[in-house]
Amino acid sequence: MMVKKPSVIFVICLFFIFASVWLYTLLIPVVSQRDGIIFYLKPGTSESTLIADLSKLGMIRSPFLFTLYTRLQPTSYLKTGEYYFPEGSSAVSIWRQVTQGRGFFQRAFTIIPGWSFKQVQQALLQAEGLEHELINMDNKEIMRRLGYLKLNPEGEFYPETYYYTRGYSDFVILKRANVLMQKKLNQAWKQRASGLPYQDIYQMLIVASLIEKETHVEAERPMIAGVIINRLKKNMLLQIDPTVIYGMGEHYQGKITKKDLIQDTPYNTYVHKGLPPTPIAMPSMSSIQAALHPIQHQYYYFVALGKQGHQFSETLIAHQAAVAAANRQPGYFNERLIENYLYSLFQMTTLTKVH
Repeated sequence: MMVKKPSVIFVICLFFIFASVWLYTLLIPVVSQRDGIIFYLKPGTSESTLIADLSKLGMIRSPFLFTLYTRLQPTSYLKTGEYYFPEGSSAVSIWRQVTQGRGFFQRAFTIIPGWSFKQVQQALLQAEGLEHELINMDNKEIMRRLGYLKLNPEGEFYPETYYYTRGYSDFVILKRANVLMQKKLNQAWKQRASGLPYQDIYQMLIVASLIEKETHVEAERPMIAGVIINRLKKNMLLQIDPTVIYGMGEHYQGKITKKDLIQDTPYNTYVHKGLPPTPIAMPSMSSIQAALHPIQHQYYYFVALGKQGHQFSETLIAHQAAVAAANRQPGYFNERLIENYLYSLFQMTTLTKVH
């Protein structure tokens, strides 16, 4: 009996069926999640391991057909990293991403205005996907590696959102923030108002940090800058509570007492005239601009009014009346406010802010 040979047409049809199935498994969308999929391609992962991992996740429908596809491609190497596969990705587009190093997942780290350097460090340690170099460095070593042998790190990192991919160093984030801060400071310094009492740009940065910690009301910042300038020009004690808090360090538990106000720390502006030795926080550009362009006025005092901002006064008598009025507001009682009022009477000197 003679066996019939397959006809050419049959072979061609079979080929087209196979090719169609092959292309279908390669090009059909395999990522249906609206937010896409985040996939970490670890260092040392082999091609076969990657295909097996993607198959388990349902992103490769046929490992055999996909392996055949990779064998027909030009020689390529897997590029490790954390990838973002968007909705509608196919096996082919995923392969192109991991062999071309495209579409890495971007994480975000934000330095909040008003944070201390310690808070920045703690946030970096908690940030996912970062390599933690800082844990083995003290402040001096950090600043030395940034190129500053004697500079304190406080205030030297610009509040902004910084994007990174998995495996990025936390030190590199700090370096980017430091470079950006220097750039912003130098640009702003060139446009500063005339007649400011700052000896250099660093003193301006210190004042900007004080403004940042004094108010959350942006429109008030040039006013508060004006009070600080007025006091500096008169050689008056600044008496700014956030400097006291900063100087207390770990001893601060949410409340300042009369004893704290007279505690002799380098940062206590109730005890020492002039500016504290370093900034006390990371100032925003708004506070930097306020320090460089203060509103000119005759105010030397201000008292906090809660969410309403502050009441500014020109004289100690007017200020004491403002403190008393603030304390009489319906539903407004602040133990710190009364304590500072009594302290101002006791000292019979100027008071910058009463909580």
